[in-house]
Amino acid sequence: MKTYLVILAAASLAACGGGGGSSTSAASAAPTTSQACSGGPYTTDATKVCTDAGGHLVTAYVYAMPTTVIPDGTIISSDTTWAPGGSPYLIAGKVQIAKGVTLTVPDNTIVEALRRVPCKADCIGTPPTTGIINVAGTLAVGGTNTTQLLGVTVSNISPDTSGGTVNIQHTVLQDAFIQLSRDASFSMTYSQALHLNVSPIVRAGVTTYEAGTNGYPSFRNSTIKYNSFIDSASFAFDPSVVMQNNLFVNMVDPLVLINDFPTNGQAPAGIARNNSFLFKKDSPNPNRMVIESHGTYDASAVHTLDFSNNFWGVTDNTTIQSRIQDSTNTSNPRLPNVINYAPPATAADPATPADPQIGTPNI
Repeated sequence: MKTYLVILAAASLAACGGGGGSSTSAASAAPTTSQACSGGPYTTDATKVCTDAGGHLVTAYVYAMPTTVIPDGTIISSDTTWAPGGSPYLIAGKVQIAKGVTLTVPDNTIVEALRRVPCKADCIGTPPTTGIINVAGTLAVGGTNTTQLLGVTVSNISPDTSGGTVNIQHTVLQDAFIQLSRDASFSMTYSQALHLNVSPIVRAGVTTYEAGTNGYPSFRNSTIKYNSFIDSASFAFDPSVVMQNNLFVNMVDPLVLINDFPTNGQAPAGIARNNSFLFKKDSPNPNRMVIESHGTYDASAVHTLDFSNNFWGVTDNTTIQSRIQDSTNTSNPRLPNVINYAPPATAADPATPADPQIGTPNI
């Protein structure tokens, strides 16, 4: 029996006024408006999002006006490319891609789901979209230039789509989510993630971010190199992962080291160095932790992760040590393993993406 990769478009635009999906989808919170809905189905002006008297979406908020709408019920049964000439592509329903089929999103292509309507008063935000690409075959994104994934979740964790591969390169991910099975092959290189895997919280006009509820990516045998993660949630990884020359600015939560070291005294296969971990003076995000070790404590099998030669934005060893939680942490000594940060780098590695907030001091 053939199984499929499923692409699900936004079913609702949640929080502070917004509906989603098609005109038959109920809004989770209809915007307050005294005017009749008109001008649908899409707008880039958040003030023009509109639902009818029954709460059904009439005009939806998008990042860019779509050129190609991928309709509900589409089944892609052969290798397909969404070329830049047809973009922006809007995921507008449930789209199935046969397992083993490759969907390629090449250079300069934009793929979007619906965009979250901004809060107009103090409120708790929600994930910006529920648009999902569940990868069963291979999703190849990017290339020499920049591809954009806006408000889209890349996922392969549905029961009938596990084991797919995801390759993201030269891509801008904005308000996006990544949900992956640890058994899936994953590579992310030369990309920029802004607000990845987070939900916004708006209070007193100030926006902060918290780790989203769409799933926490956990990587094994993966490559994560030369990327920027700005105001984004972190991820879990085991010692097989190559995590090198990445820039993390204002991490929303810490990286998690999974206690899955090689047996029989073998050295870990991965590399975790030449990364930059920066927290800015003006960031309202409360997190100041970089990495934690998780798993079951076993005094007879304490392993050490070589986490040396990373740049922490500061050179004070006391501050650096305070941003690590492992078995040496006196307040919680039952954590497994040791994360060895020494020696720390005294400056960012030249091959790591440049700090876009270079003028704001690190703390």
